[in-house]
Order: sequence, then C-alpha cells, then structure tokens
Amino acid sequence: LMCLEKQDLYNKFKGRVWAVSPSARSPSVESKYLDYLFEVEPAPPTLVVTRTEEILSINATYQLPHCMPPPDLKYEVDFWKEGIKNKTQFPATPRGQPVQIPLQPAISGHYCLRARTIYTFGDPKYSEFSKPTCFFLGAPGTSWAFLGLLPLLLPLLLVIAIGHVFWKSLTANPWFQRAKMPLALVWQVWACATDGEGF
Repeated sequence: LMCLEKQDLYNKFKGRVWAVSPSARSPSVESKYLDYLFEVEPAPPTLVVTRTEEILSINATYQLPHCMPPPDLKYEVDFWKEGIKNKTQFPATPRGQPVQIPLQPAISGHYCLRARTIYTFGDPKYSEFSKPTCFFLGAPGTSWAFLGLLPLLLPLLLVIAIGHVFWKSLTANPWFQRAKMPLALVWQVWACATDGEGF
C-alpha cells in the first residue's frame, strides 16, 4: 500500500477490503485513517557482523518499502557474555554506520548481540529487540601460539616417524624375530638291543 502510484506518505490514508468468492461478495470493511510516517511501528533490525583480530563490527539492515524516502532510523546494540546478566549497551547509531566493539587480547568465550530500531521521525519509537545472535570469540593469539610451537615439534615428530619405520623393518626381518618356543617337550627314549641282551 505504501507504494501505490501517486501515493503521498505525508497524507493520511485508509484502506477498504472485502472477501470475494465466485458467487458472492462480502460487505466491505474500512480501516481508520492511517498516518504512515507518524504511526508506523518499527521492526527490529537484521544484524550483519564482521570480525577482525581487534574489532567486532556490527551493521543494521532493514526491509523498507522501495518508495519510502530514507527514514530517520537509528539502532542500539546490546553486547554481553553468555550466562552473564549485565549487558553493554552502545549509544544509538544512525542507520548505515557500523557499531565497532574493540576486542580485548585475552577475550574468550561465547558472546551475544541483539539490537533494536529507533524511529526518530517525530517522537522516538523503539522496536522490540532482535533475537540474540551468539558466537564464540577466542583469543586470536591462541592459534598463532600453536603455530609458533610447530617448528619445535617437527624434529620430535620426525624422530618418532623414523623410529617407527626402523622398528617395523626390524620386526619384519627374520634375523631379528624371536624363536618360537614349543608349547610342550616330548622326550622319547630309544634303546638298541646288543648281543646277549634281549627284551
């Protein structure tokens, strides 16, 4: 309705609807007058999150009627560690500008974000908060620390691999295999008969 031809959003307007079937038509129902720019209720924004090593950048996007002039929208972001009640609320930021959260070097754990829209045409109106977006933040240095230890571990891994190959070659060589012990020994006595002796 916002984008009907020659529709002026600065005027009040109302709508009329009725149900239609192939054989009948219901009485129409008319809405009260609507002043779109003053009576519209803002919806929560959709958040776009990007992360670098030192900064978490949040931007808000909105689904707006294509014919609507750029509205006076701002948004507020809440940021908190999962399981903790206290939330850090960042000041209202104009639409199109990112909220930047500096990340501490030792940050680690699951964190969450949510935001709400502030419509500032006339008296400010606040939307509900968006559903929380949660993600894991690990200290960027942890992966680099492991990579730093990798050159020290390579010689040890090489020695273990060579030792394994050497051991396998020894066990496959018949000269280095253990002799199999019999499970039981059977002694048989053989006697030879001599002249004059008999059995």
